[in-house]
Amino acid sequence: MVLPNIAEKIKAYHGVRGPHDRDRSWEHCYQYFRAADAETIGKHRDQAALQLGFYLASWGMYRGSSFLLQYAYTIHVGAVDSLIESNFSPLWSPSFGASSNDVALASRILDLCQRIKDVYQPFAKAIDKNVSDILLTKVVLGTSGCFPAWDTYFHEGYKHCGFSPPSRLSTAFIQGVLRFCLNHLSEFQAEQKRIEQAHGMRYPLMKLVDMYFHQIGLELDAAKPGSSKR
Repeated sequence: MVLPNIAEKIKAYHGVRGPHDRDRSWEHCYQYFRAADAETIGKHRDQAALQLGFYLASWGMYRGSSFLLQYAYTIHVGAVDSLIESNFSPLWSPSFGASSNDVALASRILDLCQRIKDVYQPFAKAIDKNVSDILLTKVVLGTSGCFPAWDTYFHEGYKHCGFSPPSRLSTAFIQGVLRFCLNHLSEFQAEQKRIEQAHGMRYPLMKLVDMYFHQIGLELDAAKPGSSKR
């Protein structure tokens, strides 16, 4: 199939945004984590947890059905500790996704998501809730930026483009997303450069992949009869 144009979809997602728009929450969180090294983040774990918590709230992870809603920001401190473990330092490369070597790190992304899940699991289990892959991938996207947020829109956009997303996060799925980025690297890098020149911020490649599939899924949903997004 002919894939939807990458530049067109990213531009549609990014659009014209004001300084207080919701999508800025991702920018603030990502820039906070990227501006400091692991040691500094570790020394300011509470501040990092606050940044992470507000971004997740802004991105829909504190809805009434979420277990996060029942806890203070300190629930995220353990996730921060996991993110800065030395084993995961390769995932923090500012150019992650631009090399075929990054595909080999797919299992490490999965390991990171599992570590974060282990942190949240006791809190979720205490109130009979589950830790979703959506939450785990949103945490990763807002911090290291090494993988997109696998939400409903991303899922539907990815499927629409002829791929078969699994029911659970897996190494094969992560590899597939990373390979897609590599196969269209020049297009994603062109958008990365355009956004940086226009807005002064260098988006990670996986954020651009996130924007692309999310926008396709959003448009598919908006096209459904009776949709409030039309």
